[in-house]
Amino acid sequence: MNGDGGIILTAEALIAGATDTTVREGLGVLVAEGRITAIGPLDDLAVMAPGAERLHLEGCVLMPGLVNAHQHGRGLTQIQLGFPDMILEAWQTTKRRRGWLDPAAMVPLAAMQMLASGVTATIHANTTWGEAGRQPDDLARTIAAYDAAGLRALVGIGAQDRASLVFPAEDQPGFVAGLPPELRELVGNPDPPIFATTADEAATLHDRIAESLPGHGRITLAFAPAGPQWVSDALFTGLAQAARTRGGVPIHMHALESVAQAAAAQRLYPEGTLARLEALGVLGPATSLAHAAHLTPADIAVAARTGTRLVRNPASNLRLGCGTAPLAAYLAAGVGVAVGTDCQTMDDDEDLWKELRLAARLATVPSWQAAGPPDSATLLGMATTQGAATMGLAGRIGQLAPGLAADVIAVDLRRVRGVYADPSVPLLDLLLARADARDVRLTMVDGRVLYRDGAFPQMDATAIAAAAAEAASRARAPWSPGREAAVAGLVEAVRAHYAARAP
Repeated sequence: MNGDGGIILTAEALIAGATDTTVREGLGVLVAEGRITAIGPLDDLAVMAPGAERLHLEGCVLMPGLVNAHQHGRGLTQIQLGFPDMILEAWQTTKRRRGWLDPAAMVPLAAMQMLASGVTATIHANTTWGEAGRQPDDLARTIAAYDAAGLRALVGIGAQDRASLVFPAEDQPGFVAGLPPELRELVGNPDPPIFATTADEAATLHDRIAESLPGHGRITLAFAPAGPQWVSDALFTGLAQAARTRGGVPIHMHALESVAQAAAAQRLYPEGTLARLEALGVLGPATSLAHAAHLTPADIAVAARTGTRLVRNPASNLRLGCGTAPLAAYLAAGVGVAVGTDCQTMDDDEDLWKELRLAARLATVPSWQAAGPPDSATLLGMATTQGAATMGLAGRIGQLAPGLAADVIAVDLRRVRGVYADPSVPLLDLLLARADARDVRLTMVDGRVLYRDGAFPQMDATAIAAAAAEAASRARAPWSPGREAAVAGLVEAVRAHYAARAP
């Protein structure tokens, strides 16, 4: 859409970002070669770039693109794929009802949904697509899909070496031995090599993929250990070392997501989960912990001291019986917090605006002495600058400023304002209280318009939807009445395992 002369974006207003929430009118954004060249009055920009294309977004505000800091690229939601909500560990067990999902079909649909909601960058966490030994090929398919979509993505290389069926690991042999024969047959190898099982394997895979990444730099890699109860100290130490020797590769993991995980952590890490991770060299500004719904005060202090970032996933935690992360406590301690959908939003629609709003509502503490919910600048920061830092892209995306990547969105203000909006209410407050994906008119990544007014110039939406539906249908291949019954029995056995160990 924009040629060599660049493009000038104009709208009713502009909000540069979380560190400068002033609403400015009469300004445009000059974009050239994937970057923001200048921000200023239209006449000045026209003089700077007389050959630039002009694109005016009537009734809109220009803002930095949003960052979805934790999701799995599934495109179709869990209930669409046949996995209704239930408590997390039981829900994870139901995945045995289906087979491999092709990320080449799933990720493009997820990318479309994110672009349509104003997301320009995302963290694709370690993802089990349903078959051991496929991670290298699945990662290649995932990266190719994000590259084709144009979305900026940090893609996680999964690592796990224990407790795939139940945790703590020392409980798993007895659990399997106690299952009836038909369920032991269903389980097979209780620790299949879904992800890398050693640090050397993960590092080798990282290096091989890094050599073939597209040269534009939109796709980067992270080490993605599955989570403390699934990863041994030796594997954590090796991954931390591999990340350091490669210049500070980000580490992104699930941590303390559920009640069962918190209970297991008390046994595994009596000194505190984050204290152990710090001692193993895992924590720091390049490390982020998704969910983090059950951090203790001591854990919070470690996260703040080490600069470790947390990613809030409010709807996922509610839908899967994990509880509510104490966002207010995290922010009060000075912890950097981003936000992600986890492909499990409250309205099942992959809308990051609503997730951000839900996080804010759940942070309201019923006390006159409490600080109150996060203010609008903090919330916008969670969805932009904090997400950028979590991706290792601080100072490169997340703000509208000259020299930064041209990741820009335009949000229509008409429905947001409705029939009346009191002029005393700041525009950013109004946006964060009322805007959602329906209001996004344009999404630009690296200076390319990837979404505008319901259309995707670079993508065939009809073909992508059809491919996702076909892949989901193929994933039903293992289904049979007998398998369905066996999985249901295994789910109940898993429930009983954790219920017997609940505090």
